[in-house]
Amino acid sequence: MKKKNFLLLIFVFVIAILPFTVFAGEETLVFRNEEGYILLTGEHVARAVAQVTPNHAGVPETVVSIEFTEEGTRLFGDATRNNIGRMIHIYVNGELVSSPIVQAIITDGTAIISGNFTTETATQLARTLSGQDEPNRQENAVNRLVNRLRNIFRRT
Repeated sequence: MKKKNFLLLIFVFVIAILPFTVFAGEETLVFRNEEGYILLTGEHVARAVAQVTPNHAGVPETVVSIEFTEEGTRLFGDATRNNIGRMIHIYVNGELVSSPIVQAIITDGTAIISGNFTTETATQLARTLSGQDEPNRQENAVNRLVNRLRNIFRRT
């Protein structure tokens, strides 16, 4: 009977507390400098879109354009001012998704990530930066929770 009560206690704990730990520790979108310090987060991104623009040679190039909130504009301006010629790493759910090199101080609230993007890869990055992949994040968190529960009950 004690084992049954113990399992019930674990179950109540898991249902009441664990879901908060699954979501609370995650920063969905984080911009970090090369030293790993957080410069800004997803709350500072107003929107991101894939677009085709002419590059410095006039050749059409697929890029990702990011628009920042008012606070994000200020923070990104500071970040670019302090990181000219260095990378700013962009992480989504702890996974590195892009590491553009800062080429200029950007204070107008709009940044362009260029590179060898296809329309598909630029669109996917823009959707990720805009938070449009949120259902996948929640689904992954639920799957992690279910796996944690399974591991707890396997041990008992």
